[in-house]
Amino acid sequence: MLSFGQNRKSDEIILTDDGVILDLKGTFKINWDKSDPDVPCSAIEYGEMLFYPDNKDIVNGKAIVLKPRDFDYHNWDESRNAEKEFADMEKAKVEILKKTFPEEVKKMEKIQKGELQSSAKVKIKKVTPYTECDFTTVYAQVIELKKIDGTKSKITKLEVKKSDESDDFDEPHLDEVSDLKKYEISSKDGYANIREKPTKDSKIISKLDSETIVRYITKYGDWYYVYYVDYPSDYKNDLTVKEYRGFIHKSQLKKHVD
Repeated sequence: MLSFGQNRKSDEIILTDDGVILDLKGTFKINWDKSDPDVPCSAIEYGEMLFYPDNKDIVNGKAIVLKPRDFDYHNWDESRNAEKEFADMEKAKVEILKKTFPEEVKKMEKIQKGELQSSAKVKIKKVTPYTECDFTTVYAQVIELKKIDGTKSKITKLEVKKSDESDDFDEPHLDEVSDLKKYEISSKDGYANIREKPTKDSKIISKLDSETIVRYITKYGDWYYVYYVDYPSDYKNDLTVKEYRGFIHKSQLKKHVD
């Protein structure tokens, strides 16, 4: 692992041979519901694990949806068993909750519908802004989740809707209006390098042409850690969507105006 000291937030970014890991403090939230008739034996149906970084520069203060396993929303393998994959993901989510919040889970099991909120630390990788229907959700694979020592979790009991009301699961704050910051390549050379690490000698991941739009995740000194997705130009012959995460020097970028 490498570390750099020129940025007071540098301790939030861990550079490894397997990519960038973000080490963040913030607020963890999750909803649950045992009132859904489609959930057997009064089992708990958990919503998404949401994390709100204290540092609002990270993904522009949006909620990060924590995924307990690796995922790929851009390249769906038709041979995958979606039902089993979902069940495995839910099982992994429950294991994380029981390990991180053992006492809270015992209380949650006695409440039909509610929300857990707690101060926490997470280590995440593979930050993925995914846009659908003009709305962007930020996903990331959680490597580690820890409750901050000396803090108390808050459990809120929520109202159970009547059977004739909407049974949509109430995900907190995923309908927020804020979106990720967008920048575009602006270089006299006509392109900019997206690099593996925030140094001019680091490995080049890809070259992006001027006017290419990238999504801002966070910064590291004078380097911006960004996300870019490259969709195939010919869907008939190639369906592969390529994702790039890396560092671009701020001198090669300008704010994008929609």
